[in-house]
Amino acid sequence: MTGATGFIGAHFVERALAAGHEVIGLYRSNGPKHRADIERLTARGARLHRGDILKPESFADALRGVDCVCHFAAAFRESGADEAYFERMNVKGTTNVVKAAVAAGVKRFVHCGTAGIYGQRVAGTIDEQTPIRPWNSYERSKLAADERVRTLASEAGMEYVILRPTAVYGPRDERLLKLFRSVAKGRFPLFGTGDGRRHMIYVTDLADAFLRACTTPLAPNRELIVAGPKAVPLREMLQTIARAANRSAFGPCLPLGPMLALAAVVEDTCKVLKIKPPIYRRRMDFYLNDAAFDSRQAQRLLGWQPKVDLAEGFAATLGALRQKRPTATLAQAYVAVSLIALLAGDY
Repeated sequence: MTGATGFIGAHFVERALAAGHEVIGLYRSNGPKHRADIERLTARGARLHRGDILKPESFADALRGVDCVCHFAAAFRESGADEAYFERMNVKGTTNVVKAAVAAGVKRFVHCGTAGIYGQRVAGTIDEQTPIRPWNSYERSKLAADERVRTLASEAGMEYVILRPTAVYGPRDERLLKLFRSVAKGRFPLFGTGDGRRHMIYVTDLADAFLRACTTPLAPNRELIVAGPKAVPLREMLQTIARAANRSAFGPCLPLGPMLALAAVVEDTCKVLKIKPPIYRRRMDFYLNDAAFDSRQAQRLLGWQPKVDLAEGFAATLGALRQKRPTATLAQAYVAVSLIALLAGDY
């Protein structure tokens, strides 16, 4: 598997080891941020190797003799990254891994896509037949990566499975760190009405779906949406986090329009100054998104069910965060703008 020390990847390693599988994991960085994960997973029996998906020679040997490759490594919505960056990391990188798997005689390739390719504001319920409407550079690159997996695997006669998860959360997730901490302090601002639906999935449920995709006979050559038990309005989601944190309220309710204008000004200014913007247009999508998903096809073909509801998952996530000391962010280096970024969160 690739991305062994990433948020989803590390949980997958733990799930696969617990099920008795031999796991060979690839990771790109062995810096302080990832060292603890490397040591923890290695102690549990994973065989981890350093490699770069843009350099096939760094990982090709590790694929020899494996039955299935599970590909998690990807660029994920980094602020300031252009189309070429996502194309290079997500399309070229995925292509390299698929080709290496074919050359090594791997039987099945399981790819982590994204349910975001169906659109971020869609009426009704999204399933695998819903028209695809990628919203940004990240989603366009993931869709292109899906196509490379499908084409290269089919040409080589290698089985493939593409799972498209909805928003993932759980312990060790740094992407929603500020959201949970701000709600736990009663300081998270809701810009707008909060009526847009959020459909999240707990990370251990997702790891289980991926493990089943690696082994289940009915899974090959499918593209499946993987979602949590239910979608809820953003306001209800924030209220559920607040209750898990024993807070009576998540924070103030504020108008959305002025914040959208501010995000645009800050992003454009930082682009001119060639610095990373602490707040930008895509971050504000958090308040605008509205989508619910149907994962019954994945449940049927994988023999899988999401088990963790939002109340239980949020409580576990908050419990893990309480054991972690908050760290300073780059946004805090900017005086007035950083205060707004802290309120808006880092999504």
